[in-house]
Amino acid sequence: MTVRPFSRFNALPRWIRAPGVLLLGTLGGMLALRIGAPLPWLLGPLLAVAACALLGMEGGVPDQVRKGGQAMAGFCVGLFFTPVVAERVLALGWLMVLGSLCSILASVAMALALARAGKCDRSTAYFAMLPGGLAEMAGFARQFDANVALVSLSQMLRVVIIVITLPSLLLALGTDAGVDSATAGPEMGYGMAAAGVALAAAIAMAMQRLRIFNPWLLGGLAAGIAFGLLLPSSLYAPQLLRIAAQIAIGAALGVRFRRALMRGVHGRFLPATMVATLALIGVNCGLAWLFSAYVPLAAGALATAPGGIAEMSLTAQAMHLSPPLVTAWQLVRILMVALLAGPLYSWYRRVVPAAAPPRPDPR
Repeated sequence: MTVRPFSRFNALPRWIRAPGVLLLGTLGGMLALRIGAPLPWLLGPLLAVAACALLGMEGGVPDQVRKGGQAMAGFCVGLFFTPVVAERVLALGWLMVLGSLCSILASVAMALALARAGKCDRSTAYFAMLPGGLAEMAGFARQFDANVALVSLSQMLRVVIIVITLPSLLLALGTDAGVDSATAGPEMGYGMAAAGVALAAAIAMAMQRLRIFNPWLLGGLAAGIAFGLLLPSSLYAPQLLRIAAQIAIGAALGVRFRRALMRGVHGRFLPATMVATLALIGVNCGLAWLFSAYVPLAAGALATAPGGIAEMSLTAQAMHLSPPLVTAWQLVRILMVALLAGPLYSWYRRVVPAAAPPRPDPR
């Protein structure tokens, strides 16, 4: 007889399940904080919700939770863009473009290895390894007839692996030397923070109408940067707002690890994806070392890491490793992926021999 630990929970209405998942994520964050884990309010919710989702929990978290978390995260990070910091970030634009191009080419090389080792078709391997964001790469996968489920799974795994391993590695190596922290003053009041988030939501909805990619994160960034540039003195976002953003993003990412997504995956795909991700982290850390004359190594490692822009921005903020630089670098790379994914794919298809046809998406 099959044991279904979440059968009663899954039978509840969605409006009850969604707060339950967020409560689970909050408890996961509290536990992670208690044991001294790095990034407790991001990793705790992610791991707690992902574990329950793999056991059969159907979270039913509305997409508005993820969007709200991205808007809040963008606003929190955008506040670091004071005039002095913004000027320095712009001066490093050439380095961001160069580093992003190297990172993208390294991802294409890893896709060649994943196609062979992971027993997946070449199109799926290509979009699984590109560091362009889960939603964007899933859209490309549909457009080019790749396996959307495998691409989504690989993109999620990469973000989780990076968030788990890279901060711990940087802490073990010691980030005090060469830390490039953005300075800010005291916390702003909750009324001002609420006004900032409302502005972020308004900008995000306008961007969404214009079909601009990742509008909620960019809307939050735009609002935060406006506050950071215009306020007479720099301020942090309130701690509760920063925690809420991390819980929302962590829970929204964790709930994606559904059982149905794991069914039908070739036994070699998951380990091959993990090895390729770790190799890609190593390549990008090598790039950060090469660029350490311009950017401190710890901040450069987060900036070049092939993770999601929201997750890397929150990580940089939590570790005090130049959030504006990390965010700007991640944004430049996503823009370059959006521009280069199609042309690079045409070249990739010509040089990579065809493999087995794509497997149907496990639904």
